[in-house]
Amino acid sequence: MKVILVSASPRRRALLELLGWNVELRPAAVEETFVEGLSPPQQAMLLALRKLSTVIPTLREEEIALAADTIVVQAGQIFGKPRNLTEARSFLRRLSGEWHTVYTGVAIGDSRRAWSFYEETAVRFHPLPEEVIEVYLEKSPPLDKAGAYGAQDLIGLIGIAEIRGDFYNVMGLPVQKLARFWYQIFGSLFFPRDK
Repeated sequence: MKVILVSASPRRRALLELLGWNVELRPAAVEETFVEGLSPPQQAMLLALRKLSTVIPTLREEEIALAADTIVVQAGQIFGKPRNLTEARSFLRRLSGEWHTVYTGVAIGDSRRAWSFYEETAVRFHPLPEEVIEVYLEKSPPLDKAGAYGAQDLIGLIGIAEIRGDFYNVMGLPVQKLARFWYQIFGSLFFPRDK
């Protein structure tokens, strides 16, 4: 059994490999657009399903695809991946000293069926000094990260004051819920690795 991760994210791959899964990356270029009228969890699941749909036709019998997409919501506004450093700076200033919610939609499928779910985690940042924001943007441009930050990066190390929920969800993959969901569907969490 091989898991096809529809992502270029080294963080997601590393988390799946910690489970002992045989993982192959097959990134998909899907535009991050939001549909009016859908709730944030629905938006995150729809983005994950869009990614999943790009690889389903390429799957072999022994492959299962997994896609995920993360969004950040603060005061009713969705923050996806910033388009540039100016937008990233604006996101971080808005999140500074405030609570926000991280939603990750996950989609799993093979050539016959697909499932989706989401996880949500509340995060509060300490007030972020401008110097910290600027150093972060210079050293680790977060253009590939929802809300313009990574929990495992400098800004997360010194900026996150509190998390309510799954830390790994904030990294981009709700591993605990994924493990429970996977076990429920497939009856096992672990697969023999290819030799």
